[in-house]
Amino acid sequence: MHEHPDIDILQMPLEGVAAYWLALKKLVGTKRNFKALHDEAQHTSEPFVRHLLEICFGSMGESRIRILAAAREETVLSEVERRYDLMRIALLDIAQSENPRKTMAKMAARFPRCPLTEQRALTLAHELIKLIPERGAVKDHYFDVSHRQQDDKLMVTLLFYVLLARQQGKDACQPYLPIISSHYFVDGLALVIDGMDAPFVRKWLREHKNVLLRDVQDKMRMSTELCLGIRDRLDYDDVFRIARSWMR
Repeated sequence: MHEHPDIDILQMPLEGVAAYWLALKKLVGTKRNFKALHDEAQHTSEPFVRHLLEICFGSMGESRIRILAAAREETVLSEVERRYDLMRIALLDIAQSENPRKTMAKMAARFPRCPLTEQRALTLAHELIKLIPERGAVKDHYFDVSHRQQDDKLMVTLLFYVLLARQQGKDACQPYLPIISSHYFVDGLALVIDGMDAPFVRKWLREHKNVLLRDVQDKMRMSTELCLGIRDRLDYDDVFRIARSWMR
């Protein structure tokens, strides 16, 4: 299969994730050879999906696969929650034109060992300020915010927006909305730009984060069952019934 750089179990709807696994079922049919799925594991950009493809089609038994899938699920949820918290900190500080040094300190507290120093983070964020185009639409990927970014890159980009809002006002963030990948951040930033009060934004970010985490947990658990169904060579209709169990 070709690479799927757009596969994102967090932001894809549940139906889209189910369709992905059903397409893999059609690909292998009832074959005993899962080479196509080993190839898919090498090319997919989605870490949880790749993990399932790597562990499900070897010699391990179902019970061990479930243990490993659950361990990876916990790791992914923890990582995503931390990145959402970093975004939440930045959004609330953008709303209040906070000192970026305070923002950095609050973000650093989310790590046992922060991936970069305050000086390094602020230096890089100031470098991004210098990249702001003088005219025309903002297109540069350097200004993107995504839950799939490495923590250090994400922190620098978030500090850029805090700096931008402090220097030029919240409205200066408006042109960047179309290039931001994270729905969570872009929706929160839109609320801030629209002037929603800080208590409302804080509550919205907290509740929406919980909804998103529950949603991705459902998609990971469904993916585990669908992958095992393919491994067990269930008929396509039975694999579809597994997926339908999660449909709302």
